[in-house]
Amino acid sequence: MGSHQTWQTLVAEKQAAQSAKIPQAWRLPPQYLVGDETSANSVMEIPVKCGILNTEELHITQDFDAVSLAKAVQLGTIAAKSVATAFCKRAAIAHQLTNCLTETMFDDAIKRGQFLDEYLRLHGKPLGPLHGVPISLKDTFDCAGVQSTMGIVSYLDHPVHKKHGTFAAILSDLGAILYCKTNVSQALMSSDSHNNVFGRTVNPHKLSLTAGGSSGGEGALVALRGSILGVGTDMAGSIRIPALCNGTYGFKPSTWRMPFFGSTFCHRMGSPGFPPVAGPLACSFDDMTLFLQAVIESRPWNRDPTALAIPWRAEVATSVPGRLRIGLILEDPKYPIHPPVRRTMESSAQALAQAGHEILPLRDFPSLETAMDLGLDSFSFDNTVEWKRHIDVSGEPLVPSLVDNTPLLTRKVEKGGYTIDEIFAFNAACLQYKAGWNMVFARHGLDVLICPGGGNDGCAA
Repeated sequence: MGSHQTWQTLVAEKQAAQSAKIPQAWRLPPQYLVGDETSANSVMEIPVKCGILNTEELHITQDFDAVSLAKAVQLGTIAAKSVATAFCKRAAIAHQLTNCLTETMFDDAIKRGQFLDEYLRLHGKPLGPLHGVPISLKDTFDCAGVQSTMGIVSYLDHPVHKKHGTFAAILSDLGAILYCKTNVSQALMSSDSHNNVFGRTVNPHKLSLTAGGSSGGEGALVALRGSILGVGTDMAGSIRIPALCNGTYGFKPSTWRMPFFGSTFCHRMGSPGFPPVAGPLACSFDDMTLFLQAVIESRPWNRDPTALAIPWRAEVATSVPGRLRIGLILEDPKYPIHPPVRRTMESSAQALAQAGHEILPLRDFPSLETAMDLGLDSFSFDNTVEWKRHIDVSGEPLVPSLVDNTPLLTRKVEKGGYTIDEIFAFNAACLQYKAGWNMVFARHGLDVLICPGGGNDGCAA
């Protein structure tokens, strides 16, 4: 950061450059830009009403999920270039409504669509299973030609990437169209996607609510169908909370199941505890299956040393028994839920029971408070608090949600930090906690567990 530049100057320059990449013809008329994070407005209908998208573009962005859109493009029914253009335009609209984007690659995406159309014409087959599927990416993932700033001002000095990171490269090789990156919480350390570089992402259903975090930009973008398939990351709910807040599908795969190498970090490498996992936010359950199967069948372990060499097992994915034994946790006694959440949980359980599944209400299960304590230990292991040093170096302040979280995330620093003995004890406690849940599943013969997707403040302003 140059000595003559304040952090505010750097942010202003970045935001101006970001705004300039949205074509004038894609800018919303003033009458549609009337809400902010203090208003209760819903903006869900504006992409249809604003007149920016023509009939074909509305059809492309609204009437398909990723599975059916891939089929249409690969059969030649819809041109990949048309798909790229439609989703670039709708993503631009979504950003103006919710502040969900960080980087855009619109021109490259449209050229990519044209390339895919030509490839299909010349070869008579798709480039890969994701041929023609537009995919958005959380800002964490490195993409050629743009930065990965993670909502940290000091990262604005970082150069643009010369090539895709591993995950983006895999998706590109599978035929995907990469066209934008999405907003995150400051240093990925809260469940509200708010930072000083790009501002706060708001919830399209009600602007006064959060879009969640740390993959909140993905959640808002998918909810507005500016994306039908996005990639987030999740350590402690960073995919699941935005999916809950925005009403989309979201899935956190098992640890190391998906590639993660070649992404930008703001945390100290090598920390013990719970690693983040890449996973999808989508418009349908089938879309998540398409995404996971395509990535795993690409054998990512040949390109990423962290990815487990476990092939896609189609017989497991397609052999769900007709009658599931479903464990139901309405709430932990120490973490009561709001009445609307309870009603949703109860109505979901009732619908599943009517569909023939066995619902087993659980009252004796490992404490969620213990899980919270273990999670906070994991997040605060770095005695150097590297993520905060990246923030402090520019002089930027912490955003409100991170001000609230910082005492929990640095709770041992003033006492000298964690010791090796405490890390050993943490690992032992984690194993004991996992054993408790394993016993619950084994004792009841559970196939799956249903419980609230976030705390009471998960969708609060």
